[in-house]
This record gives sequence, structure tokens and C-alpha cells, in this order.
Amino acid sequence: EEEEEETAESESDGGVECDLSNMEITEELRQYFAQTERHREERRRQQQLDAQRLDDYVNADHDLYYSTHRSVHPPSERPGERRQAEMKRLYGDSAAKIQAMEAAVQLSFDKHCDRKQPKYWPVIPLKF
Repeated sequence: EEEEEETAESESDGGVECDLSNMEITEELRQYFAQTERHREERRRQQQLDAQRLDDYVNADHDLYYSTHRSVHPPSERPGERRQAEMKRLYGDSAAKIQAMEAAVQLSFDKHCDRKQPKYWPVIPLKF
């Protein structure tokens, strides 16, 4: 009979059943649950940040001037007024000359881009 009881006990160990009604919640268990909840919250925040970054991502097949944010409101100040004030502060009396040289270089760049229509190299961060 004893052998049969031992055999029955060893067979019942395969399917372990837990009675949680008498389970005692210790301070360590509470800390574990709190830590787990903090990790879940941090993971949710990280996923939201990743989703926002993905929304801001621009595909490499778009040109540099691709803009998705447009407004129907008129500008609050004259176009170029802030830039002109900054140039005046940086370069003093030579600001107009420097600004003209920058405009010439930019126009030359735009002309070559319009003529050649290059494909832009994607800027992809390396993750190891």
C-alpha cells in the first residue's frame, strides 16, 4: 500500500495545483510588483517616444525641402526680418555683402540640384 501511495503522490506532482487563498503577500512581493509596474510604464513611455520619432522620420527619397507642416495663417513678421537682424548683429556693416554671397551660393546649389536631381544619401544611425 505504501508503494502505491508514493507512486500516486509522484504522479500528482506532475500537475501542480496551487491554492492561492492562503497566500501571504510579503513586502518583497509588493516591491517586486511595484518594480514590475515601473518597468511596464517606462516601456510604454519609450514606445510612445519611438512612435513620435518614427512620425518625424523623413524617407530618403524625399528632397531636403519636403515639408509636411503648413499653415494657412499669414506670417507674424516680415519674411527675413529676423535673419537680417541676426546678420547685422554678427557682421555689422558687412552684413548685406555676406548675405548676398550666401544667397548666391544657395542659388547656385539650387540650380545644380534642379538640373541634376540627385538622390540623397540616407542618414541611418548604426545600432550595434
